[in-house]
Amino acid sequence: MAGEGPRDDSGGGSVDSGTGFFTRLAPILRVTDLDAERRFYEALGLRITYEGPEYPDFIAMGADGVEFGLELGANLDASAPAQVLTWQLVVADVDEAVHRCHGAGLRFDVTEHQPSADWRYRTVELRSPNGYRVVLEGPTE
Repeated sequence: MAGEGPRDDSGGGSVDSGTGFFTRLAPILRVTDLDAERRFYEALGLRITYEGPEYPDFIAMGADGVEFGLELGANLDASAPAQVLTWQLVVADVDEAVHRCHGAGLRFDVTEHQPSADWRYRTVELRSPNGYRVVLEGPTE
């Protein structure tokens, strides 16, 4: 009917085109080794924001405006994370990210990107213990 606004693909209710409906992104990474993944993100400077008996196979990690979950999953294909997801976290200081990676004994690569003459930035790329490609992107330099 006219005036109802756009419909979703399922034919259900109206799609919200305004602001305020979605409040934040809360992704959950399914992993086969929850403890190793936890230590990896703690080494990068993230802290645990939730861990409790209500969900013993789940922890939430975060810092500042970033928060995500780690959930133990059975029978996961170890090669799948690298094929379907790049976990990109924006950082305030690439040199500090490099320092943290060194301090934690993590293997990583630093790449300088210059997509245009007035836009240059660096990234730190590493793999999490469960195979996720993690990219720490720095500010424009």
